[in-house]
Amino acid sequence: MPYELAEDEVAFIIKPTSSGGLEDWDGSVATAVAVGDNFCYDSDVLQDLVYVATLCSAFLDLMEKDGDLMDRVADHRQQMLVQELKKYAKDSKPLQGSTGEIINFNAYTKTKGNA
Repeated sequence: MPYELAEDEVAFIIKPTSSGGLEDWDGSVATAVAVGDNFCYDSDVLQDLVYVATLCSAFLDLMEKDGDLMDRVADHRQQMLVQELKKYAKDSKPLQGSTGEIINFNAYTKTKGNA
């Protein structure tokens, strides 16, 4: 199902690329920027959002060339994920609990099929 951009959104798009087909994918990506058909803010806001999106693209390129930067970003990403998980852990019950033959799920439980 395609995603339709809202009137206040600009999207940074990442897609896999490979010279020989995706079964031989080497991790290379192409990037693009998309703006919804009916962007609702003035051109200054659009310009700023496109600037941020193109910074993301330039950052990916620079990170590929600089291994130390890649490591720093990966560490920072890990710290951000841990912080987010801690927020959910404080406010929620376990993902699932069992009482006899009944399994109880919360809002963050992921299932396949019908549960």
